[in-house]
Order: sequence, then C-alpha cells, then structure tokens
Amino acid sequence: MTLLDLIQQSAARLEEAGVAFGHGTTNAFDEAAWLVLWQLGLPLDDLDSVDGMAVSPEQQDSVNELVDERIRTRKPAAYLTREAWLQGVPFYVDERSIVPRSFIAELLAEGDIDPWLDEETRRVLDCAPATAAWPCWPRWPILR
Repeated sequence: MTLLDLIQQSAARLEEAGVAFGHGTTNAFDEAAWLVLWQLGLPLDDLDSVDGMAVSPEQQDSVNELVDERIRTRKPAAYLTREAWLQGVPFYVDERSIVPRSFIAELLAEGDIDPWLDEETRRVLDCAPATAAWPCWPRWPILR
C-alpha cells in the first residue's frame, strides 16, 4: 500500500462515518492527509514528494488507530494531534482551547479585503490610536 492509498482509504472511512470538518480542513481527503502525514512524521505541506511511498503494516495500524479515534470521539483532528495551523504558523491546542482557524485570515493575508474598506477604516488602519505610551499603531503589513 502507498501513502496515497492509505490517505484515500482513511478519507473514505471519515466520509462514511460522517465526521464534521472545519477545524483546519474542509473535506475528508484533506483531513485524512493531515492525519496520515502527521502520524507518520512526514511534512504536512509536501504530499506530492511522498505520495508513492510504501507504507508498512505497522504504519498502517498506527494511522488506523488515529483515524479510529477521530471517528469514535468526534474530536477535531487538532485536538488529537495537539496542533493547528493558521497562515503557516503552528499552534499548540488541546481540549481547553478553541482551534485557531479563520478563512478571513486568508483574505487579510492575500490583501483581498482591502478594496472593501471605506476611507475611514483605511485611515484607522493606517494609524489606530492605542495608548498614551504608544499613541499610534502602524498600518497592518498584510493590508499594504
């Protein structure tokens, strides 16, 4: 079995079980890829370089245990892996925290929200009053 086969098999199991997504992924394949790559200690952002890699029976068992736990507990994958990513930055998470996620963060990072801002909002973002010690925050670098 290849890594890609294991991801596809895991995605099918997640879909069949009807688990919900939205804490870092939006679909069964992406969630399965995250779980498989994380469990096997592989880079989360480079599936193409390892998708044909052979997976041992022990590795398959390890991944299946994690996917079983995801299905059984319905906990977000981030709680099982103890990490979540937002705009390429990893965060430690557990059941005491809200999983960091935001589709708005992607709009901000790409600058796609800037055209929707009115003149007053742009002025505030250019120099937002904060405190007497720091009377003006610089403009957000992501909203160039």
